[in-house]
Amino acid sequence: MKANATLAVLAAVAVTAANASWYWPFGSDDDEKEKPRLSEIMEPASLLIDSASDLADDGKIREAVAEYRKALAELDRIELENPDRAETDEFATVRNKRAYVNAAIDALLLNEARTSAKAVAVTDTTALERKYASEKAARAAGDRAAAEARSGSQGASGVRTDPAAAAARRANLAKAVELFKNGDYDAADARLAAILAANPSDCGAMNLRAAVLAERGDAVAAERVLLQLIRANPRSYHGYYNLARLILKTRGEEGKAAAARYYESGRDICGGPVDPDIEERLR
Repeated sequence: MKANATLAVLAAVAVTAANASWYWPFGSDDDEKEKPRLSEIMEPASLLIDSASDLADDGKIREAVAEYRKALAELDRIELENPDRAETDEFATVRNKRAYVNAAIDALLLNEARTSAKAVAVTDTTALERKYASEKAARAAGDRAAAEARSGSQGASGVRTDPAAAAARRANLAKAVELFKNGDYDAADARLAAILAANPSDCGAMNLRAAVLAERGDAVAAERVLLQLIRANPRSYHGYYNLARLILKTRGEEGKAAAARYYESGRDICGGPVDPDIEERLR
């Protein structure tokens, strides 16, 4: 097994961000450790949501949106670090909160756009009708998202699953991680292909496939997979950060500008956390 930073992170997924080379969406390998209650791991996200709500009440729209995006990043982290629980009924609360936060962000941005636009004359009934129709559609979209989340019929990747499919996915992903650790990239890729055949947008499988390709020396293909991951999961900062890390690793000084753009996008668009390691490499 290569003694490089990419593989080192797989030795213990719970390593700090400063030491990790990739952001792998896998939980702890320590099955003996008692799993924390969902209410405990949800607390940081809940506090961020409460803070965002208070800011919105005070009319601080941009600050509220930023807090909501931090909450989304925290909810992503919870699901990505608990793949064995993410698709169970227990995690319906997480899905509900994500639907609520997405709807809240959309509503705040819509309200901000409406407020900043020129006032519509009361006599202009056509414009008013369009405005009300737009607001109604936005509310309906939020209601649908919340209803889907409450139903528990969708997994973390956003596609419909059943218990057997979810179990097969987890087994294939766990085996792929093991094979990757052992340097058996072909076998790991075969496992990932099975996952991606069922769901081409699976965040965990796409991240790991990018690492497999990078370890094979095909950085171009690895970048292509990470770009696909970003398009499929635009609200998750993991793809942006991993692409920044890959570019820094393979392009060196010449890639700093491109890596900085992806890192900043992960921060600005997704509310991703500060990553001291990436920031150090970008200096």
